[in-house]
Amino acid sequence: MSRVVVVCEGETEEEFVRDVMAPGFYGVGLYLEPQMVETSPGHRGGALNYDRVKLHLRNTLCQKSAPVVTTLLDLYKLDKRFPGFEQSKAIPDLGQKLDLLRRELHSDIVAAAGCQPERFIPYIQPYEFEALLFSDVSALTQVNPSWSKKSIERLIEIRAAAESPEHINDRPETKPAAHLERELSNPSYRKRRHGPIAAQKIGLAKIEAECAFFAAWLARIRELAQP
Repeated sequence: MSRVVVVCEGETEEEFVRDVMAPGFYGVGLYLEPQMVETSPGHRGGALNYDRVKLHLRNTLCQKSAPVVTTLLDLYKLDKRFPGFEQSKAIPDLGQKLDLLRRELHSDIVAAAGCQPERFIPYIQPYEFEALLFSDVSALTQVNPSWSKKSIERLIEIRAAAESPEHINDRPETKPAAHLERELSNPSYRKRRHGPIAAQKIGLAKIEAECAFFAAWLARIRELAQP
């Protein structure tokens, strides 16, 4: 089985890779191993500084086991020191913005690691993990039976107003997580507690069907299994 290291934004993404993504790849002979970046001594994940991300990616790519390495990072609040960040701000089209960021990240990391280009697959999720949960609002709200019908209806409206779950935008008050935290109460939505469970209820196939950028990334990983 071939090993693919997925460098994640935080603990929720780590659980998502382990419990939702990885089982879907076992059948094609790929083992997805989530990892988080050390952000301070003894702490990992969240508020990712590019220098630390770069160091982690370089060191992982230099391992003797020579794994393929990919990333699952949020576009929302991406560190401005990421390669191409300043240029990307002037690009209104989401796909073109992501293409630029991926190209620049790929170039910088491959140069730093001195590895074969095909061993690094950069991916940045628009705009954050919670966007994926809007793939199926009904399944999402089944996580807790106390979440009201009114909340479900409001989240359906939010999803319907966007081109796709991944286009729910990145302003602090209208990013995907902000909508969930505002609309879901008693108990309030908490990323670490509810996010991975919701993703499992929705299922990988549904997320791929609704989220084109995410689906294209998974398709690229699946290509690694081809002889």
